[in-house]
Amino acid sequence: MTDGLVPVLWLCGPAGVGKSTVSWQLFNELSQAGVDVAFADTDQLCMCYPAPPEDPDREQLKARNLGAMISNYQAAGAKCVVLGGSVLDRVRGVRRALMPGADVTVVRLRADRDEVVRRFVGRGDQWEDLDELLQEVRDEADGMDRSDFADACVETTGVPAAQVADLVRDSCPDWPGFSDTIRQQGASAANAYPEVSDADGRILLICGPTGVGKSTIAFRLYMQYLNAHLTAGYVDLDQIGFISPARPHDPGNHQLKARNLAAMWRNCHAAGATHLVAAGPVENNPELQTYVDAFPAATITLCRLHAGPDELTRRVMSRGDGGSWPQPGDPLRGQSAEYLRAVADQAISVDGAFEREHLGTVRIDTSGHTPDESAEFIAAATGWPNQAGS
Repeated sequence: MTDGLVPVLWLCGPAGVGKSTVSWQLFNELSQAGVDVAFADTDQLCMCYPAPPEDPDREQLKARNLGAMISNYQAAGAKCVVLGGSVLDRVRGVRRALMPGADVTVVRLRADRDEVVRRFVGRGDQWEDLDELLQEVRDEADGMDRSDFADACVETTGVPAAQVADLVRDSCPDWPGFSDTIRQQGASAANAYPEVSDADGRILLICGPTGVGKSTIAFRLYMQYLNAHLTAGYVDLDQIGFISPARPHDPGNHQLKARNLAAMWRNCHAAGATHLVAAGPVENNPELQTYVDAFPAATITLCRLHAGPDELTRRVMSRGDGGSWPQPGDPLRGQSAEYLRAVADQAISVDGAFEREHLGTVRIDTSGHTPDESAEFIAAATGWPNQAGS
């Protein structure tokens, strides 16, 4: 490890090979071993369209966002960072020069073409042009096999997912995050976050209780903005605040999330974005103020989503069976019915507190409405363009 740089382990590979699953497993294993570690899914860090001509695959945007976030993770006390996600430039690989504070080790996960396709289809996603998409997956797998940018390659064909993490460890035993030395280091001073964003523009924060549909509705709204010919970005707040152990000075990691969001907005704005949609748990006015303070030049609107008790319960229960996008670290997927009912009861309680506090500039009742309908309601209430571009 180079002195002063944060050790970063980046797991990449073709779609469906298991990047998110294995990187999340490693993050959890390091956390349980007492390592101060952060995590990010890199595919969540470049959602800004349309891409500028000079960065058509948004790899530069992704690297700049990662560079800023790694500095924030270090300021929050992280000794190392685990990343999972695609590397679209199979010739140049990772844009290390745009992450000056990181010492990056890249591990490529590979599998035979048929195995990659089987895993991709097994994720259960719904696609309109599946045949065309599967050919793209095969082409990506072939392109990865012709590349040589990774520091190590792990063969996963026929290997159970739970065992791949051990193979990754074996492939880079000298990575500092896997050594005892990093656990012996003292805790870093926290709260020394870089400066806030000075970029203007319009930012919409969508909040609400667990299960109300924040991410789904926010993403539909983001797609509407793109259809209205806006250059816009999208961020799921949960995906930019993974750090372990929890920081007592920053409950909910809102200071960390706000600084990461500000850094991402600065980079998206520089790429031409005028609007940003962010979704996540903002539960009271002090938490909201944390985000407002990070964007002194932007116009921020907080939209709170509501649903009735029966609807919240139904949605939370569906999450246990995968009734949401396959987000890394989903705390509800695969949980027992008893656990999910307890989460639903808590969500109902939180929603009641929101109602009493009148949190947010805009309140949208999503009960009985599809995500697209709820997105239309938000567009109408905020005055942002709707799907028709009006």
